[in-house]
Amino acid sequence: MTTPVQPAKKKLPVSAILFGILAGIIGIAAGLFLGFALGAALAAAFHVSTFEGEAGYFAAAIALLVTCIVAPGLILLTLYWCSTRGLWLFAGLIAVCLSLGLITVSGFGIWYAGQPHVLNINGPTPQLEFEVKPPVGQSVDNLADVQPELDTPRNRMPMPGYWHTDAPKDAGVRAGYVELYFRTSQRLFVLKFPGDTDRIFRLKLPANPMRSKYRAWSDWQNPDFVAKRGEQPSHPSGGNEYQIRYKMDYQEP
Repeated sequence: MTTPVQPAKKKLPVSAILFGILAGIIGIAAGLFLGFALGAALAAAFHVSTFEGEAGYFAAAIALLVTCIVAPGLILLTLYWCSTRGLWLFAGLIAVCLSLGLITVSGFGIWYAGQPHVLNINGPTPQLEFEVKPPVGQSVDNLADVQPELDTPRNRMPMPGYWHTDAPKDAGVRAGYVELYFRTSQRLFVLKFPGDTDRIFRLKLPANPMRSKYRAWSDWQNPDFVAKRGEQPSHPSGGNEYQIRYKMDYQEP
């Protein structure tokens, strides 16, 4: 009679990795807390100068050193408690450390994505100069009460645009500007017509349009969408429409 083959037991179960990750988080927190406390005590005992933060750097170095001892030690103890033995113990330590690194990078990425990305953080806010050309057969006077604005996922409220008071070089267009404050590739320029259909243009600009090539006028662009107040945007049906062109205007740092 043949003896049935028993399935091999997992040498490194997932539960051990999960417990190891939890132990690593606790170990990092405990190591930093104890390390800073020990570092502050040693800095006082050895009379480390506080000039230019030397005592703080000393305490931080001690905290990192203690954390590098406490966290791996606690992870190994947890894996051993989960019946992990031999080389699997060190394989588990590596797997837990890689998992903690991945969690840290993912958390930083989520945090970074949620931050407001200012386009020109060390200088004045760049401006987008634009010109609006009415359809053939219509006058620029039809734009007298039109409000331009810029809508992006970064702005809580649309950024208002402003018309220039001086006459443009081309009498058949009306010129203005709007500020580009945030770094994003999703920018919608909207011409809001009172009591009429708004024209929505998707700007063909990258997230960071600070290169010199974007300081030249773009091609004339038709609206990508039209929308009446309270209705969903739709694609324009006619070919004779308002057009815009635009260029960046900013001061070199």
